[in-house]
Parts: sequence; structure tokens; C-alpha cells
Amino acid sequence: MRKYFLPLVCVAGLYGTEPPAANHISYDTDLFKKDTKAIFFNAEALCWTVDEGALDYAIKMDGPGWASTEAYSSGSIENATFNWEPGFRLNVGYFNAPHYWDAYLEYTYFVDHGSNSATRPTGAGEFLNGTWAQPDPNVTSFIGLAEAHSQIHFHYNMLDLIATRRFHPNEHFRIRLAGGATVAWLRQDWKVHYRDQENEKSRIRNHWRFTGAGLRLALMLDWFLGKWNVYFTGKTSVALLGGQYHNVAKQTTTLSPTNIPMRNAHLHDTRLALHWQFLAGPSWQKAFGSVRTELFLGYEFNAWSNLHEIIRSTQASPAAAKELWYNMSLIGIQGVTFRWNLDF
Repeated sequence: MRKYFLPLVCVAGLYGTEPPAANHISYDTDLFKKDTKAIFFNAEALCWTVDEGALDYAIKMDGPGWASTEAYSSGSIENATFNWEPGFRLNVGYFNAPHYWDAYLEYTYFVDHGSNSATRPTGAGEFLNGTWAQPDPNVTSFIGLAEAHSQIHFHYNMLDLIATRRFHPNEHFRIRLAGGATVAWLRQDWKVHYRDQENEKSRIRNHWRFTGAGLRLALMLDWFLGKWNVYFTGKTSVALLGGQYHNVAKQTTTLSPTNIPMRNAHLHDTRLALHWQFLAGPSWQKAFGSVRTELFLGYEFNAWSNLHEIIRSTQASPAAAKELWYNMSLIGIQGVTFRWNLDF
């Protein structure tokens, strides 16, 4: 009996023991479908606003001036501001598994505008002063402005051709290093209208545009947080572009002679512009058979340097020197970004 007992125990042990853990396939072992080739599509809805400096157009006094002849600026500075506006971003690409690289083409479109106004204060000795030359035919009488209006429009177009290399340090984490070419078209049109107490009017227009191309580097990550298919998703990128820049500062008035602009300066040059982007927020990602999808809601910051300039100058006789003042500011673009992704 003893010679049959040991074989029976071994057989019972084989059938009664759990299979090795290596034979179990966990639900999260292929979260990113990293070994499956795919064509992917992203559609993003944007709700952004623009922030810029150097957009002052009037000063509304909140008390009388310190002297009856000459005085410095005093009161509340009125600035042009932007609204929150919608935009969109689309991209389409191809993921080449199992080599872990992809390439995509992406286009971003956004237009913003703003409208502001200021009226003359009612206090004794208080005035509405323009920060540009105002149409006052009798400066010594301190007539001042009756009203000032500002209208500003900003147009943003960007096209990127990007290739990325994907890395998977573990089954819960994906990193993408990206690089490629970028092209941008940006322009801004700012108009200021003055009307004084004698109904004389003046119109100032500041318009700049930039068309450039360059290189972009980016880092993107997705971190799986739990069994509810929730991820933390982030992206940061930086691009350096070179291109053509054109800036115009022009002012007309109803005062005589009306056929000659008070100012009409043009600037053309070739320059570099730096673009920085940061985007982060939660996402929901899930694979359904051969299809994988993502819903993302995050906040995005964009910054552009060396583009926004307002050209002003001193006043003198036609033959005398004109000192130019360049009021420059960073262009900040920020807001909510919602993305829907589909891999198939």
C-alpha cells in the first residue's frame, strides 16, 4: 500500500493547488494597448482667454490735478481686456506598434476679442485723459475727453507635425517624448476711439502680425490612478520659431488737416518668438476590444514672448527727432481644454 500512497498524494496535490500566479492575466496589464497598431484621432474643445499688458488707452481721474497748468497722470488706468472665447484643436496620427513610436498632425484655432469704454468723471476738476494724443484743439482750456472706447481682436493659428517615442516604465505609466516642426500665424488688431467735449474725434489703430516656423520639443505622460479607469494626464512643450513680423501704429483725427495721419509708423523685421505650453488634468481612458478611447478635462497655459509690442513716440516738428517708446508684454493664453480621443 505504501508504494501507491505517495503517487496518489502527488496527483491530488497537483489538482488541488492554485495555478502559478504567472498564469493569471491581470485586468491592468495592457492599459495602453502598447503592442497594437492604431490610427488615432483627437478633437479638443477650448475655452480660453488672452492676457496682455501695455494695453492702456485712458486715465480716469478720481480727484483734481496737483497743478492748474502741468500735471502727471493721476487716477484709474483703463486697459483693454479680452473675453473668454471658444476654440478648437484637432489632430490625426498613426501609432506603429510594437516599435513604440507615433506621428501626428495637429491644428489649433482660437480667436478672442474684447471691448472696453470709459466716460468723463463728474467731479469738479476731474477729466478723462487719453494715453495717446487726444483731439483737443485748445489744450490750455483743459477740455479733455468725453469718452474713450477700445476694441481688440486676437487671432491664433498653429500647425504641428510631431513624432513621439513611447516609454512604459510599468503597466500603469506611459511617457512620450516628442519633437517636430511647428508653424504659427498670429495677429492682433487694437483700435482706440476718442471723442472730446467739442465732439472732435481721433482713431488710433495698432496692428501686428507674425508668421513663423520652427521646432518643438514636448513631454507627455499618463498615470493610471485606480480601477475606475481614471488617469492623471499632463503635457508640456516648448517651441522656438523664426519668421516675419509686421507692426503698424496709425492715428487719424477730424481736426484739420484731416487728410494727413497724426502718426503712421510701420515696422518690418525678422525675429524669433518663443512659445511655452503646459497642460494638466484628469482623464478617463478605457479599451473596448480593438478600440480605445479617452475623455480629458484640464487647464492649459500658453505663453508667447517677443511678439506683443505697442509703438509710441514723442512729438516734435517734422524735421526733429522722434523718440520711440516700445511697450512690450508677454502674451498669455489660458483656459479649459476638453479632449476626446479615439484609437482604432
